[in-house]
Amino acid sequence: MWVRMLGCAVAGGAATLGFAPFSWWPLTALAMLALVIALWNQSTGRTWLLGFVFGFTHFTSGIYWVYYSTVYYGNAAPWLGVVLVCVLASVLALFPATLLAFARRLSPWTSPLGPFVLGIAWTASELLRGTVLEGFPWLSTGYAFIDTNMRDWGAVLGVHGISGLLWTAAGCGVALVLQRHWLSHGVPLLLILVSPLLLPAPSSWTMADGPPLDVALIQGNVAQADKWRDSEGPRIAGLYERLTDEALGADLVVWPEAAVPYTYPQIRHGYLARIGRRAAQAGTAVVLGTLIPNDERTQMLNSVVGIGATEGTYLKRHLVPFGEVFPLPDFMRPLLDVVDLRFANLDTGDAGQPLFPIAHTSASISICFEDVFGDEIAREGRGSGLLVNVTNDAWFHDATAAPQHLQIARMRSVETARPLLKAAQTGITAVIGPDGEIQQQVPQFEVATLRAKVQPVTGETPYMRWDDRPLWWGSALAALALLAASLVRRRRAA
Repeated sequence: MWVRMLGCAVAGGAATLGFAPFSWWPLTALAMLALVIALWNQSTGRTWLLGFVFGFTHFTSGIYWVYYSTVYYGNAAPWLGVVLVCVLASVLALFPATLLAFARRLSPWTSPLGPFVLGIAWTASELLRGTVLEGFPWLSTGYAFIDTNMRDWGAVLGVHGISGLLWTAAGCGVALVLQRHWLSHGVPLLLILVSPLLLPAPSSWTMADGPPLDVALIQGNVAQADKWRDSEGPRIAGLYERLTDEALGADLVVWPEAAVPYTYPQIRHGYLARIGRRAAQAGTAVVLGTLIPNDERTQMLNSVVGIGATEGTYLKRHLVPFGEVFPLPDFMRPLLDVVDLRFANLDTGDAGQPLFPIAHTSASISICFEDVFGDEIAREGRGSGLLVNVTNDAWFHDATAAPQHLQIARMRSVETARPLLKAAQTGITAVIGPDGEIQQQVPQFEVATLRAKVQPVTGETPYMRWDDRPLWWGSALAALALLAASLVRRRRAA
């Protein structure tokens, strides 16, 4: 058992190497096979333990960058930063561990249905992980395979559907070697591996809508430590005004999340009105991130507003847990005061907010962490011609967070077959094509303006029509069927 636990710990860390910036997806595939082998013929309790060990090392190595935001900007002591990373990784690891144990309880891995139950269990764990406590679906397995043919399934089933297929394939592969059931395991394995070759490219689900747009994405490269210093405010505001003036004439100019260190009421009638007038005269739509007080002026809303040749306001709906919102009951708040951990709960907007008109098309907006939720991006993007994400990954220095975030954004383009414009404060600022390919990007930690031609589209992918609902319903029905079959077996045994 100790050997199995050590193997799962190593495999969990190796699985992370399939994600950006490394993108060594074969290592993730090998790690998946290693976990399935370790789980083979194990009891329910041991399945839970091995799944937890795998998940803990996987999430610890994958989201270690939370340490930077909590220690350097959240005022936490270094030891507390380590504890918080471990606690978060432990909570995330509970999802695959518990779902795998539940699946093992209902159906042994050695049964003909074992590999399929494995795939369903992992899919369900990702769906739940993206829902409970505000949701944190980072490091979903399908992201690691975006540079393989499995990517094309994204436009049909989304990233969690890709994850389910991959874990089913891993289960079938191990069962095929150990049990030699060619019909029940070999054929499904072959179908999963070959099926992407029969699918159209994501961009085939949509068509061009009008002429390309001339876009400019501004990367101000403002370090988080400098962002809210009073002495830096005029310099930062002047920088974004100058770079915007240089880009006038473009159809669309995009600033990153909370680009300048002032709230919207502070800059609306002077600074932004001045920029907006020049942009309107040039026929340029400017979309920028800012902070807007709620109606009671008790909380801020992370927002995007449009000026110049567009108008609109988007209020962030999905906040970052333990960053923008602390999902803790009020009686636990004094604990944060004891450890001197800074926190602030932001307010949220509603679903179904209007799209931003841009020239002859419209843009669907998301802020930072929101592009992790593929089902929400798919629903909100219906009727749009392109996606725009504004973010600030400066919280995490030069860690792997920004490359991982870019990889996630690429999957959103695949799922919706739409170009995605990503404007980041310190990078990575990029233009992503409708097949998930990076068309252009600028180096991280440089002041830069990315100019590009982007083709808006019309139409919807299958995933945009049904989002994650088939996965939720399929997982629930499979659980009920397995539970019923288990009860029948027990009655017969009695």
